[in-house]
Amino acid sequence: MHNLTVMKNLRNKIPPLGSLVAFEAAARHMSFTRGANELGVTQVAISRQIKALEEFVNVRLFERLNRAVRLTPEGKEFQRVVTGGLTQIADSVVEFQSGRGSNYLVVGTTTAFSAYWLMPRLAKFRAKFPEIDLRFAVDDKCVDLKSSGIHVSIRYGNGDWAEVKSTYLCDSEVLPLCSRSYWKERPQIDDPRGLLDEFLIDFDYVVDSRWSSWFQHFGVDVDKDPSDISIDAYTSMVQAAQNGQGIALLSSPLVDDLIENGSLIAPTSLPRQKLAGGYYLVTPKNRDVCPALGIFQEWIMQEMKLEKRSSFQ
Repeated sequence: MHNLTVMKNLRNKIPPLGSLVAFEAAARHMSFTRGANELGVTQVAISRQIKALEEFVNVRLFERLNRAVRLTPEGKEFQRVVTGGLTQIADSVVEFQSGRGSNYLVVGTTTAFSAYWLMPRLAKFRAKFPEIDLRFAVDDKCVDLKSSGIHVSIRYGNGDWAEVKSTYLCDSEVLPLCSRSYWKERPQIDDPRGLLDEFLIDFDYVVDSRWSSWFQHFGVDVDKDPSDISIDAYTSMVQAAQNGQGIALLSSPLVDDLIENGSLIAPTSLPRQKLAGGYYLVTPKNRDVCPALGIFQEWIMQEMKLEKRSSFQ
């Protein structure tokens, strides 16, 4: 009985869905006419819907100009709320229509994190939680989680992103690494200057993990770019190092497994350089945590805790 009363009270406070859809379309196009065309109704019909909505909420949402409309400050805030709400409804409908329920989870990740950390551990997750249907959205750009339908993502950065909740996973630390075939039988060196004559592979993406920053970190002044080649794809850089083409600055936790299995070795005895950025688990704000999401979050954080190393081996 209590739930029925709550629903009745909510119903009296929620505008008709048609008026919300009309408002969202007009606000997105900033035009009643284009919004009406998208919805397949007349401009008069959408104008009436929005007028009724303004009367319902008792605030002006649009400023009517001579040949245009413009959102009021209240309209801009209402657009954010309505867009988020309609997006969540649409996401739920898609999941229901495709037979996906609370055990369906879309995980966003970068190419490098997916290839070198997540995929090698995926079998462990599936063995432990076979009922969860995991899907992956791999993209090196910082995509909008809500609009892309991603429930949770692993990002590299400072943890400060708008519209998401960030949970720290681990630091990122770089170390010069190469193959045994490149370094041959030479002993490790402890002077960073000893690498200036080597073939150095740079990562043209994260500024603080480039060779110029590394040499500066260890007090070595370089008057020009010390790298011999620059690559903008992390996986290609790792492959180049594994193939004996040179030395690359590679980071934990991504390449820990490659060090452990001997695919990569450290030519120096110097300590790792801790970067300013780290890895974070991010989820959209104001979205309920479904069972599958809670399970995945707990699992990945536990894996990170188990695998943290005090140093590269």
